[in-house]
Amino acid sequence: LEDYPQGYPRLAAFLTLDRDFTVFKRFDYLHMRSLLEQQDELAELQERLDRCDDDEPIRLGLSSRRQDENPERRELLRQVTAKLREYDKCVQNCHAMLRLPEAHKTQKQNVKNWYLGNKPLVRSESGCYMNCTRGHDYIALTAKDADRAGLETLVDILMKAFPNIARHFLDPEVNTRDCNIFVFPSHFLGRIVKIFFAFFIPLWLVFPTILLYNATSHGSRTIIYSIFTFWTSFIVISMANVTKYDLTLAMITQVYGP
Repeated sequence: LEDYPQGYPRLAAFLTLDRDFTVFKRFDYLHMRSLLEQQDELAELQERLDRCDDDEPIRLGLSSRRQDENPERRELLRQVTAKLREYDKCVQNCHAMLRLPEAHKTQKQNVKNWYLGNKPLVRSESGCYMNCTRGHDYIALTAKDADRAGLETLVDILMKAFPNIARHFLDPEVNTRDCNIFVFPSHFLGRIVKIFFAFFIPLWLVFPTILLYNATSHGSRTIIYSIFTFWTSFIVISMANVTKYDLTLAMITQVYGP
């Protein structure tokens, strides 16, 4: 990374170090302004075309394209066709941009931290990354794995809290001499998450069973069961990206299952 010249070359090299660094501004406002501009241009062309049709002295021109000798209408239709092609492409591109995954706050913060520490660009061209943590229209070219969403963030925080330990697990293929950049192999965090679940899930299932077995009254058993049911729901929501249907099904199985 440090072998690239300071400026856009080094910024581009940094963004390619890890997939979590591929953060870019989506420019939602400018997309909407452009669409509104083209939308009104089409609306204006439609009004002109309607007036042209209403003022047509020879009605045959409206019934036959081949025999239409009105040059104004032919020109308007050519402009409409060209503008529609441009408008449709812009709408499709905007739709595709909106479907791209939004950058996670940790991704934006990591990129901003490196940017503030290295300042590769002049101040007048640094706004996109200097303000990325405050904007909501930033995308990541690669989305975070939904199955590791919450736990991956937790592991990332722990690794940064203990940098001396984390350095033993860094990706050797990442070419940088910057000791502040921590890039782990793609499979590393996934394995930690799997190990965590392998120990945590059985413990979470067995522990309330032990408490229920030792509870002496029906009321205490009800309280224990309710607490663990609500905590299970909270943990599932916090540690994994699940839909409301998946969560409802899991809770029904928890409450009414065998």
